[in-house]
Amino acid sequence: MRNKLFKSSDRDPNITYRGESPSRLDNLTDAVFGIAVTLLIFNLASPNSLEDLIVFTKTLPAFLISIGFLIVIWQEHVRFSEIYTMRGSWLIFLNSLFIALIIFYVYPLRFLTLFLTNLIFGTDLSLQISPIEIPDLMIYYGSIAFALYFVLFWFYNIAIIKKDSLALNPYELLHARFQRTRIIIMFTVPLLSIGLVWMIRPYSIGWASFLGGMLYAFYSPAIMIWAKYYKKAANQLQSIK
Repeated sequence: MRNKLFKSSDRDPNITYRGESPSRLDNLTDAVFGIAVTLLIFNLASPNSLEDLIVFTKTLPAFLISIGFLIVIWQEHVRFSEIYTMRGSWLIFLNSLFIALIIFYVYPLRFLTLFLTNLIFGTDLSLQISPIEIPDLMIYYGSIAFALYFVLFWFYNIAIIKKDSLALNPYELLHARFQRTRIIIMFTVPLLSIGLVWMIRPYSIGWASFLGGMLYAFYSPAIMIWAKYYKKAANQLQSIK
């Protein structure tokens, strides 16, 4: 799967792709992501009547959203691995932690997407959650999302520390530093969401749930600003050459 992605993806000519041949650790990670998708599928009850089929269809949006989130995180791993490889004891340890977190991520992700599609589309799915428990769901999901991206942050941090052994050129070092900054954005948002929910929920369960969820909307403007600065820095470095 990675080999096909490597061949089809757009390559930056300024970057040396050191991990074009996936390692056993990469293959293990891909297998765990496959297991995560399988767990999502097993959570879908097989329809045995028309009513069951209708309920099954109502869960489709949540299922597709969940797979979308998993693919985004899988691509984060692929992008790092194809440039910097997954060699080294610390990266092996972090990757093991990463794939363990992926399995734990599946269940809150699935539950949260079912809850949101139920709320937005009025699918009337049976979910055993009371309004008072919604902030706990937000905290649970945010904690796993934070942990996943915090591990990815350390991936890039180690690559920067090992810049000499990896023989990173100035452009690759710039790329690694900006990717690390982007990952900081990715784990800061769920961390802020957790903090906001903790602060507000003693006063209002509804506002804590709403504002904690809306905070994730900051991803778009934050990444747009990051992309602007990254492009500017890359162009400046290219002009010096």
